[in-house]
Amino acid sequence: MPTTAAAFLQDVENLISLPDVCFRVNEMADDPHASAVDIAEVIGQDPNLVTQLLRIANSPYYGFPSRVDTISRAIAVIGTQDLRDLVLSASIINAFNASDNEIIDLHKYWSHSLFTGFVARQLGSRTKVKVLCKERLFVAGLLHDIGQLVMSMKIPEIMRIIVHRANLHAEPFHETEKLVFGLGHAEVGGQLLSHWHLPESLQAVARYHHQPENAKEYLLEVSIVHIANAMAHLMDLPGLGTKEKIKVSPVAWESTGLNKKLVVAAVKRAKLEFDNSISAFMPYAQVANQ
Repeated sequence: MPTTAAAFLQDVENLISLPDVCFRVNEMADDPHASAVDIAEVIGQDPNLVTQLLRIANSPYYGFPSRVDTISRAIAVIGTQDLRDLVLSASIINAFNASDNEIIDLHKYWSHSLFTGFVARQLGSRTKVKVLCKERLFVAGLLHDIGQLVMSMKIPEIMRIIVHRANLHAEPFHETEKLVFGLGHAEVGGQLLSHWHLPESLQAVARYHHQPENAKEYLLEVSIVHIANAMAHLMDLPGLGTKEKIKVSPVAWESTGLNKKLVVAAVKRAKLEFDNSISAFMPYAQVANQ
């Protein structure tokens, strides 16, 4: 049994890996010498990714009045940084969906994760402190439970025990993970995103979304996703271990300045976006959304 998340993920490349285009776009987005044409050329090497990105760009998620028919146009209207986040989101969804998973229903998993992202994005417009990148909140919400996928693929038998016990005793899933295995999906997820050299804010959200009071940095982002995750569970878009009582940390309310009225408004708006846009992110989503 590994003593750290880093030890647990030592051979993660043999289990799951992101396409090179994802890492190249991530680097180019921060390179002032990389033009939109350069980035579009790299993305164009993956026709399936191009199709997926254009489908998202033309969905109600963005609501552009005219059709976006090229990646160069998408970069122009969405922006390089936001397109980078979309490439990351699509690449991770595709990478994990390409692998068998005996424990997690991937339709339900991504529905929960996407809705969490939609809510987090909406909450980012309502906090007392200005969020510098609201679109990044969507990605943070999408990836908050990513450690569950890795654990379910690498230790399926142990995860089956964890799921059974968490549901049987209605205890917090992340606590059951530590009791049974010694590590939780939050630690594993944070370490995975660090291993992939993804932004530190995403790492912090994955690592502390159950305990925002422990986040020394990016407390606002962590708290927003913490609340969004709770709302996704309450809206019957559950992840694993869903019989537990959903609680929101007082630290999250205090750090965001959010209240019930603001959150309800954000959830209503996010539900409309989710219903209208989920098929753009997951073409098979109608199965999960019935």
